[in-house]
Parts: sequence; structure tokens; C-alpha cells
Amino acid sequence: MLTTLKNIKKTSSFTARMAPDALFPTLQSVKEAPEELLRKDRYLKSGNFTWVYPEQRPEYKMLAVSPPAVHDIGLEAAEATSDYFKDIVMGKKYVEDPFPYAQAYAGWQFGEWAGQLGDGRALSLFETHNPVTGKRYELQLKGSGLTPYSRFADGKAVLRSSIREFLGSEYVNALGIPTTRALSLAELPGTTARRGRGKEPCAVICRFAESWVRVGTFDLLRNRGDRPGVKQLADYVVDDVFGGEDKLLNNDHTRDAIAKSAIPYKHNNRYVKLYREIVTRNAYMCALWQVFGYLNGVVNSDNTSVYGLTIDYGPYAFMDAFDPNYTPNHDDGLLRYSYKNVPTAVWWNMVRLGEDLAELLGVAEGTDLENLTKSEKNELLDTAEAVITSAGEEYKAVFLYTYKKFISKRYGLLEQRDSDFDELMTPTLNMLEDSALDYHRFFRLLGDLPFFTGENASKSEPADFAPDVEQFISPEKNINAIKTPSQTRTELSQFLADFKKRLAAENNTDDAARKVRSREINPKFVLRSWVMQEVVEDAHKGDYDKLERVLNMALHPFQETWDEDWDDEEARFCGHVPKYCDSIQQTCSS
Repeated sequence: MLTTLKNIKKTSSFTARMAPDALFPTLQSVKEAPEELLRKDRYLKSGNFTWVYPEQRPEYKMLAVSPPAVHDIGLEAAEATSDYFKDIVMGKKYVEDPFPYAQAYAGWQFGEWAGQLGDGRALSLFETHNPVTGKRYELQLKGSGLTPYSRFADGKAVLRSSIREFLGSEYVNALGIPTTRALSLAELPGTTARRGRGKEPCAVICRFAESWVRVGTFDLLRNRGDRPGVKQLADYVVDDVFGGEDKLLNNDHTRDAIAKSAIPYKHNNRYVKLYREIVTRNAYMCALWQVFGYLNGVVNSDNTSVYGLTIDYGPYAFMDAFDPNYTPNHDDGLLRYSYKNVPTAVWWNMVRLGEDLAELLGVAEGTDLENLTKSEKNELLDTAEAVITSAGEEYKAVFLYTYKKFISKRYGLLEQRDSDFDELMTPTLNMLEDSALDYHRFFRLLGDLPFFTGENASKSEPADFAPDVEQFISPEKNINAIKTPSQTRTELSQFLADFKKRLAAENNTDDAARKVRSREINPKFVLRSWVMQEVVEDAHKGDYDKLERVLNMALHPFQETWDEDWDDEEARFCGHVPKYCDSIQQTCSS
């Protein structure tokens, strides 16, 4: 039965298994330390975390709570209004057992080594255990103050970026993409942060995940040359995060794809299985990013989850007009994290993880890693290299299996055919790119279009579909289109004629049934950047009505309507992208 936040079982497996900051090795030392010293920026030569509590703010104001998130961690719906709940998730108060902590990690950012990073404005509160499902989540505050890992920053999160993360986390979850979650969003009246040339209001978000361990957590230990630490972390992830070696490579998302690919591994110890689990989870997640046109914007190794979760919502966006070169990150001049390059970027991070784990990937049980001969080291590294190579093939196989499976559903197809990738999907994306057509509206409208009933039942030639193509074309010409409107109409007409033949070939002629299937995977509402900008602008004026309404749409993106009193705004948010609002970019400022 569901419970309250006060009564729910709380643990902290990371601090129970991993080593603390050597400067404050016990909770007693933390409680006795001057606050300024506890939060002082420093480089850790050892240890994986620092116990630290939220900074106190002058005021706290709860803005929004996600009802599905409340339910998923195992709380009663009414709990969202309790003072205890609000005090904890806003950072006004904290639980001392287990004690909050900030995690240390490092990372590769834009392909360059960035050194130690860590939770610079976030801290983990505790793990909750859902009393109904048994599912464990780790709750974390973001924007809760300085930690030893804040570096040159202030430990704050502005309202603008907090709204974006809150909405984005829950929308991505509603689409079915693995992600960290957002439980609540609170404003901090009287607390501001300087970003750019001005000051912005601040906020704190309470988010949760199965684990907050990142590839960067391993990067830090390898960079230190901490062999025991790498093994300790790997064992923790196997045993505590994934629930034991027997659970590896057996999750519902990737099991079938792994079995079908049958990639051979000459060496498959506990750590190879762990590596493969992380690789295939990230392949699955990345494939769904591509299917739904999601772009993270900063796929650095410190933003790559070992659990295969979409994590750290910074300059993210959903595709508007289809453009494989689009990156939502204004600072990504080399397009490293553009749509077309994201699968490679994620794999690049997986290679870095393989290097972090290299000695463990090739080791036999009981081997003393500290006293290896040169030939033994070379043999071990050769084995690790072979494992990483095989994992690369497995990553590709799981990615393609997942992408084809779900993109076929977006088309409304009943069957996957080997020829579809080259004869249907690739040409369609080329058409969308050349004509700068809206990626999401295309699939939604395609699913709604009848091919075998009404006036369209007798249509077969491209010219017959001329009246149907207009709905796919935005009234605002996109400057990125290289095809003229006339050429776009001709290509769309040809596509619709060919697509009708593809549907008929698999006996997929029940328009009503296809429409139902299509609407289950093609959202009516897309959380676009311009919509979030409007929410943020209103919030900066103290008006949170749009935040509440857009949250409801984000939680239920496949619905046809949400609030009959808001029909006009809903239609606008689900319609064509306004002029000058297509493919907006954000900076990393947050």
C-alpha cells in the first residue's frame, strides 16, 4: 500500500558501499565542521562523495508536483500537499539518517578531458523503496547550494532551466524513453543568480533515478589510477544498482535485441557483462532519442548514465523541422551533439567507459592486478580491446533493432521489412530535410490520413493525393528548405501514393485501426522549445497558470484534449511552429 514520504523506507546504498571524502570521513566530522569549510571547493585525491546538506534560503514556494512521479516512488496522492513532503523536496529541511551527499565524478566534455566535476549544485537525499512494487529510487535536489564540487559556480539553479528540466523529464518519461524523473519544482523567492549580464530568480527541483552513477564516476577513479576504487564501483553497480550478476543482460528493453544479434564474446566475466549491460541500455535509450527527435545537447561522459537514462536536462530540445545537423546547444559549433552525430557521441562515451574498465574486462577471477607482468598486462589489454570491439557491434545491433522497431510503429506499419530502412525510412527523412517539414507533425498527420476509406479509397496516382499534402506544409516558409513549395508538394504526393502501396502490401488497410495505433506512439503535444519559453516568461512575471497547464499536457501527450477552457491555447501549442521559433538553440547557462 502507498505511504508517506516520512514513513517510506529510506536507504543510501552509495554512501554505504563507497568511500567518503577523506577530509570528512565520518558523519560526526561533517556535523562538527564549519559550513564554509564543508562546502569549500577542492579536488578529492580519494573518496567518491562528500556528505553535505542543503543551503538554507530566505523563502521557499512550491510551484508544481508531478502526480505520476509521486505515485511511482510509492507515495499517496495527498502526500504532495503535506508540509513534511514540501519541506524535504524543497530543501528547507533534510533527513539525517541517511545523510545527504554530493557525488564526485569527472568527465570528457566535447571530446576533451575536463577533470574532476561532481555534483556542484545537487545532492542526493536518500533512496526510497516503493512499498507496492519494491522499486528503489534515489531522490536528489538540484539547485540546493554549494558543494565541494561547485568549482567556479554558485551552487544555484535558475528558474528558467529548472522549469525546462521539470517539464522535460516528465515529458520524456511519458513518451516511454528511459529518463531521470522530476518530482517537484519550487521557486526560491529572494534568491537570485547572475547569469550572463543579469540576475535571474532561482529554483530547486527534486528529481529521482534508479541510480545517479555516471560514466564520469568511473572516469574519475581511472584518472586517479585507483584500481581498487574502479573495482569497488563496478561491484557496487553490479550488486546494488542492477541487483546482481544474474540480472545483467536480462532487462525487457534489450533482451531480444541482444539475443538476435548473437555477438560473440571470447571473454564474458562479471565485468564484461556489466559493460555490455551499460552499453546496450545506452544504445536502447539513444535509439529512442532518434525515433522521437530528442536532442540532449550535451552528451558528455559526465552526462551519461550507467543505467541508460536520459540525464541532466540542459540545452535539450525536440526536433521541429527535420534537420540532421540541428543541435540545440548554441555552444556546439562543431555539431558534435547534432541529431546525426548523437549515436556516435554516445558510443564514444561507451569506449571511454571500456577504457575505465579495461583491466577488469580482461581479468580472470582472483588475479592480482597490482603485480602483473608486462606480458600479462598486454594480454589483459588485448582481451579488453576485443571486448570493446564486440560491444561496439552489439551497440550498433541493439540501436538498429530498437530504432527500426519503434520508427515502424510511428509509420503505423504492422510489419518490419528488411527493405524499409533503405526504401522507406531513409528517403522519407531526406524528403523531410530537403523540404524542412515538421518531424512530429508529419507522423501524426500520416497516422490520421485515411488511405482506404472515403474519397481516398480509389486514389492510386501521386496527383490524386495533391489535396492531402497541404496539411503537412507549414504556412511559414522555412529558410532551411532547399526544395520549392511546388517540389515539396510533388514529393509528398509521390510519397503518399507509394506509402499506400506499402500499407496494402502488408494488408494494413484498416484506417481506423492504424489511426488508433499511430496515436499511441505519435504524440499530439510535443514539448517544443518555444512553448517552454512562453512558460518561463510567464513564470518570471509570477504567473504559473501556463506551467500547470503545460505540465498536464506533458504528462499526457497522447491525449486529444486536456482542458476545454483552454482549447485555443492547446491548439496553438499543438499546431505549426510560429515564425522565428523553429529550431531554437539554448546555451549551457543554467
